[in-house]
Amino acid sequence: MLYRPIWFLSALMYRVFFKHFFINYKDFDLKRPTIIVSNHNNAFIDPIVFPTIILPRIYFIVRGDIFNTPLKHWLLWNMGQIPMFRIRDGIDNVKKNEGSFQQTYDLLAKKQNILIFPEGDCVQEKRIRSLKRGTARMAFGAVLKHGWELDLQLLPMLNNYTYPKEFRTEIMVNVGEGILLSDYKQLYLENENKALAKLTNDIHFAMKELYIHIDNKEDDELFEKIVILKRNDMPSGIIPWRKKGNVRFDMEKRLANSINDSTIELKKELEEKTKTYFSTLEQYTISDASIKGITPNGMLGLFLTLLGFPLYTIGVLLNIFQFLFAKKIVDEKIKQVTFQNSIRFGILLATNSLIALILIIALSNIHWLLAVLSPIALLLLAFYAINYHEYVQSWLETNRMNKVDSTVIKELKVMRAEILNTL
Repeated sequence: MLYRPIWFLSALMYRVFFKHFFINYKDFDLKRPTIIVSNHNNAFIDPIVFPTIILPRIYFIVRGDIFNTPLKHWLLWNMGQIPMFRIRDGIDNVKKNEGSFQQTYDLLAKKQNILIFPEGDCVQEKRIRSLKRGTARMAFGAVLKHGWELDLQLLPMLNNYTYPKEFRTEIMVNVGEGILLSDYKQLYLENENKALAKLTNDIHFAMKELYIHIDNKEDDELFEKIVILKRNDMPSGIIPWRKKGNVRFDMEKRLANSINDSTIELKKELEEKTKTYFSTLEQYTISDASIKGITPNGMLGLFLTLLGFPLYTIGVLLNIFQFLFAKKIVDEKIKQVTFQNSIRFGILLATNSLIALILIIALSNIHWLLAVLSPIALLLLAFYAINYHEYVQSWLETNRMNKVDSTVIKELKVMRAEILNTL
């Protein structure tokens, strides 16, 4: 009942919320019963990223503690969510998981798709953590109840966020090859524990291959600095917003692997070079993008800024309330960082939907076509206003860089090249 409206609205809102959306997959088959396995580092956003780019409906395994009232239970179920309780939720609640397992078995028997996060808790880091065996148990439980002819598969799908805490983060969605449960039938019949362990390990390996994984937390900052240079070496245009292919992901994956394989001495050398480079950029209030030369030209930027300002003003006036309201709630009420971006998205989705509904009702008395087009216009103006703002900020940076002594710019370019050549 609520699934499709939210699916449609989320697919539209993502155009504003994410700066770029990269999707990388080979052909995958969701006509057979499928358990989709994914990483979990952006709370409520994670379950609705992949579903908004495909038509088949997906059911999600989510934290059971949010199903704490009959109204929430009804709402969440109608959005395709199935509760799964943890030990910390109490033994009585954990016993309810059997009902959820039976529900998923029956949905899979009807060739429905289940999305699950085998890592368990939501943590924002560039690492795939150890997996719980619950996913493997769910898969084998389904065939035990409905037979091995169920032809069930597990499909790894990973969300790689550039900055999961931030509005306008970029996202790279990678879908791997399906893991056929029938390949584990003989092992399961011989030794259930070995089959559970092997399937869990194979899922973990498949997920890790599709994720930008940094082995050591202390290397995160080094990766984040160098990857800025790498991204600016292959800038992405505003249009098309959704980009298919693995070029961007492969670049970041190679960088992560290089850092993982580097010696301590090489990492220290890179840390010193990147620290010097970025502190110098900060000193002159410019960024690597301007050093690379991908910020707008001075005179052309001024012309486009002046030309686009009237439309930008309209876009701001129609959208500023929603964004300021979302910012206020998140800044003042949401203390847990992992939930901030999800709450921000939810508020923007709800407030924009409300304003769109008001526009439809108000304009339907004038002309039905105006009523239909008004929500689309609202979204397009938000998309334009945000991209215009980012363009102007980039143009202003060009002006700041033009005031910096040319000798400093040359030195920065040398530093930049040395960093990239070191790794």
